[in-house]
Parts: sequence; C-alpha cells; structure tokens
Amino acid sequence: MHSHHHSVGSKSFGGQHNHVAEHSGHSQKKIMIAAIITASYMLVEIIGGLWVNSIALVADGVHMLTDAMALAIAWWGFHIARRPANERMTFGYQRFQILTAFVNGFTLLLIVGGIIFMAIERFIQPQEIMGKEMFVIAVIGLLNNLLVFWILHSGDQHNMNMRGATLHFLGDTLGSVAVILGAILIYYTGWTPIDPILSILMATIIGVGAYRLTRESAHILLEGVPAGYEIAAIKQDLEARFDYLREVYHIHIWAIAEDQVMMTLHARTDMSHINEQTLADIKDYLHHEHKIHHVTVQLENGVSAEAKD
Repeated sequence: MHSHHHSVGSKSFGGQHNHVAEHSGHSQKKIMIAAIITASYMLVEIIGGLWVNSIALVADGVHMLTDAMALAIAWWGFHIARRPANERMTFGYQRFQILTAFVNGFTLLLIVGGIIFMAIERFIQPQEIMGKEMFVIAVIGLLNNLLVFWILHSGDQHNMNMRGATLHFLGDTLGSVAVILGAILIYYTGWTPIDPILSILMATIIGVGAYRLTRESAHILLEGVPAGYEIAAIKQDLEARFDYLREVYHIHIWAIAEDQVMMTLHARTDMSHINEQTLADIKDYLHHEHKIHHVTVQLENGVSAEAKD
C-alpha cells in the first residue's frame, strides 16, 4: 500500500514542491541594487589604491570586485531557485542557492589568501604611501559600504545566500574603517607597516566568516544531518511515542535547502493491519515535533508511505 500526495504532471510538482522563501523576491531586488552600487565604486577604489600606493586600498578594491561578482551570483541563485519543480528536478532548484553560498564562501577564502600574500610582500618591500589621499578614498569607500550593508542587512538574513552576500559587505565595512585609521596614522607618523598589518587583520576577520559559510553550505551539499537534528534522539522518540513500532532503523535526514528538511526511515511493527492513518500519524508527528517537511516511511511488511506537507 502506497500513499502519495503528488501526481506526475509538472504542474503538480510545481504546486507541491516549490518551496520558495517568502522574501526571496524582495531580497533579490536588494542584491541587484547592491551589485550596481558596488560595481560603480569598485574601479574608484582600485585605481585610487594604485595611485596612493596603498595595498590595503587595493585589497579592499579587489575585494569589492569579488563582492560585485558574488552579488551577481547570489542574484542568479535567487532567480534559479524560483523555477518550479518538474519531472527531472523533482525537488526544484532550491539547492542552487546553497551552491552559490558555497561559491561565495570559497571565493572569499581565496581572496583572503591573496590579501595576506600581498601584505607579506609589502612587509618585505615597504613603499611610500600618500596618507591624505588614502584617507579621502577610504572615507568614500566606507560610506559606500555602509549603504550597501544596510541594503543587504534589511533583507532575509535567515537565507544562507543573503547572509553570504551580507557577510561580504560586513568585511568591506570593517575594512574601510581599518583603512581610514591606517591612513590617519600614516599621515601623522609616516609609519607605513600599518598598511599591511591592517590588510592581514581584515583578511583574518573575513576568513573566519567565509570558513563558516563554506562549511555550512558544504554540509548541506554533502547531505549531512542538519544542525539541531539527532538521529538517535528521533529514533528513541518515535519508538516511545508509537508503541506499535518495535524498531526504527535506516534513518536518513538531510536538507534540500536550509528550510526544507527530508527524512526516510524503516520500521518493524507487529501490527496485523497497517492503514494510511497509521502512516499519516507518524508523518504528522515528525512534522510538528521535529519540523521535518517530507517523510518517507517504510514498514517491514512492505507498506510504505510518502507524505509531504
């Protein structure tokens, strides 16, 4: 006996499995605005950094270039994720956002390595820096980054893709503050080593966040058990809650996207007759108590049910 809550047609797939985040369209618009602002100022900071001979400014400008690219990828991620599910992509395209979050995080880690490398080179071969001009460019950069960070932070921060984009600009905002302080110090004291020191400090702060984002998104892509779910605890809970389940085994829990948790399980039962209500009770319990959205249950006698909310 099987109980399926979706039919074969693509319309049905789209209606049943298209779990689009409520604020995705709003967040996508914010990302596009942020991308335009970022791309517009990025050239100013890179050219200005080369002009005043500040590796910190150039690093910040290169970071803004990757930010603009990351925002474009994030925007495309939201766009793709809204495509309806079909017979070839039965869960839809929600995981594309997780993939873009992984690309963003991994790209940031590469940028961090590049910034540290350039900073070490500057330690070995110090160069004169135009502190006053560096200060002016950094202040403009700070205002730009604050504007973009505010635009992004007002979006849906529960979405990994949006959080990744916001993280980029948190690093940029902190970087601009550091560059301003460095410019003041260079202008009044002429102590140029502060420039690579600040670059390494910025890279470290950005790197920690990038590592976390990469790790979280990779965990979902590798179909690891989502955070907050313990297979042993759920097994014990089910066996205690439903006395007709003698043993629950072969439990698999994973996530298609952050808010789309899936589960399959096998169970042995001594019940002589299994009906759809029995299976629905298990599914409803897992949904309401453990926030699992899609459950497939297979019993030892071959009865299975696929239930979907």
